[in-house]
Amino acid sequence: MSLTSNPETRCIGFLMETAFHYDVYANIISALLDKGIPCDIIINDVIEAEFVNNMVSFLGTINVPGLRFMLLSAVLKSAKVYDCLVSPYYLSYVEKIARKHVRTVYGLAKNEWNHAAWNAKYDLILCYSHYTEKSLNLADRVKVIGNPRFDDWHKKRYPQALPSHISPHPSKPTLLYAPTYGELSSLPHWAEKLGRLSNEYTLICKLHHGTLYKKEERQSLKTAKRFLKNIVEDNTSVFALLERADYVISDNSGFIFDAINADKKVILLRWEGMDELLVGNKSFSNPESPEQQVRKLLPDARDMADLRYFLSEDYPWDKNAAAVEYIKTEYCDAFNDGNAGLRAAEIIDEATAGYRGESS
Repeated sequence: MSLTSNPETRCIGFLMETAFHYDVYANIISALLDKGIPCDIIINDVIEAEFVNNMVSFLGTINVPGLRFMLLSAVLKSAKVYDCLVSPYYLSYVEKIARKHVRTVYGLAKNEWNHAAWNAKYDLILCYSHYTEKSLNLADRVKVIGNPRFDDWHKKRYPQALPSHISPHPSKPTLLYAPTYGELSSLPHWAEKLGRLSNEYTLICKLHHGTLYKKEERQSLKTAKRFLKNIVEDNTSVFALLERADYVISDNSGFIFDAINADKKVILLRWEGMDELLVGNKSFSNPESPEQQVRKLLPDARDMADLRYFLSEDYPWDKNAAAVEYIKTEYCDAFNDGNAGLRAAEIIDEATAGYRGESS
């Protein structure tokens, strides 16, 4: 069966594998729709059912005029080809459903994966800033646009209420714990220890969607629920959490850079044996990955004594302020002006303009 496109107009597809991906795309989609360019969210329904159910449930709350929702299984069986498919990473089985493929970088951690050879499969790659541009080294295919998700942060355009079960205590500092998942997660090593801070701090836990929905993460999820009480759902506004946080505690997660970009005090966690995971391709991270390099600038806790010191008034947070500000611009967002989604839409518009009126 040959694939054909609508000869009347362009249409841009956006591939989703988690509810989080909608946040990555939302401001790009809005800008494209404002230009009169139709957009489809394509839900990957051939992955774990838990992810699919979460996406469907979340998208049921979205009401954007002109935005349509499609199932990937239906698109693969149909005769439709998109003028452009936007996705966060490469999947071979979606190659034929679009004329052009655009990657939206959505994180900065784990170099071995983020800068892998599959990036060369894309026609264009939209990245936050110059670190990724230089690291990918794909000449004019890489475009620096800023971070489209952070457009909402800059313009205060996000739900500001926390989930009803979380009530930050007015006299206690708020700690936001945001671990990654898998071998590089601090959860098995730190959850019980962090739980002991609950009397002195309001401790909120934002779990990675991998921890929430992957079958192999069930033990980590069980550990989190045992020791950490204020766990938020995957769909909770990240910016509402960041706004309330006095400190962000993380490990090897790309969320580190969200917290840096939001000007938060960030504390990283390590544990015995963690460094062994960074060599010999034992994980997607390595000593040169941003989330490891930034440990030279941020407080890096080995135990509770370290953590309590970093949370005390004695810790000199200003000592690396200039270097952290450089990370914010060079890594997190080259512009931080709230217009990244518009820049992305203009690049996609220009890249597909010649397709209008054609058919395959």
